[in-house]
Amino acid sequence: MAEKNRPALVFLHYFGGSALSWTAVLDSLLADYQCVAVDLPGFGESPPLSDHQTVDEVAAVVADALAAQLGNNPFVLVGHSMGGKIALAIAAGLPGHAPPAGLRGLVLLATSPPGPEPIPDDSRQEMLDKPGLSPEKQREAAEKTMAKITRKPLADAARAQIIADNLRASPEGWIAWPAVGSRADITDRMARITVPVTLLAGEEDAALDPSVQPDMVMPYLPQATLYTLPGVGHLLPLEVPDEVVTWIRKSL
Repeated sequence: MAEKNRPALVFLHYFGGSALSWTAVLDSLLADYQCVAVDLPGFGESPPLSDHQTVDEVAAVVADALAAQLGNNPFVLVGHSMGGKIALAIAAGLPGHAPPAGLRGLVLLATSPPGPEPIPDDSRQEMLDKPGLSPEKQREAAEKTMAKITRKPLADAARAQIIADNLRASPEGWIAWPAVGSRADITDRMARITVPVTLLAGEEDAALDPSVQPDMVMPYLPQATLYTLPGVGHLLPLEVPDEVVTWIRKSL
């Protein structure tokens, strides 16, 4: 049973994923911690806000839900890729609001940087075009993406979950990230983050180059510590859940 004096852990998933991408991680943590895995708007079971939903709009939805569920109790945000940028926006405080009083730390996996994410033009266009493809072509695109951005062998259940999450994302939620969210610049608010930050990166990440963390994230978070995991791609919670759990525990 989770101990009351330990912070809750709040998990925010990657672009194209869902709360279920954290299943293997949660299975190892639920006995000791209260865990809250969130479907971001437009993904999993959550309806989209619009096809132009901004980082701050998504962050506000998550922050309001956490305030209702956790109150001012302590918590740590664990964000992956797109979810990492949402975590940064929440931790920095939304416009007109102070950072959450209960926030005790950040653990960010292959996080999208607080500035515009360096997505090649052809990759961005492929992302924008995907909702208009036939179901067969969308599945082909999902399988191609999975093969490109992972390096560790995956269990059949994990592979099936990655594809299922990819295909059930709403068109609006899917388009919003390459069109709006990934381009957002919230660097001017990063100095407001004073809690400890742990950064994890896959050494062979083909979706977000590992150099993004030291070059585009750490300059804004001088308190951050970066750990690079050898032989790992972009989907850390699915490729190496045990290592992710280890680093989460070390950061607390």
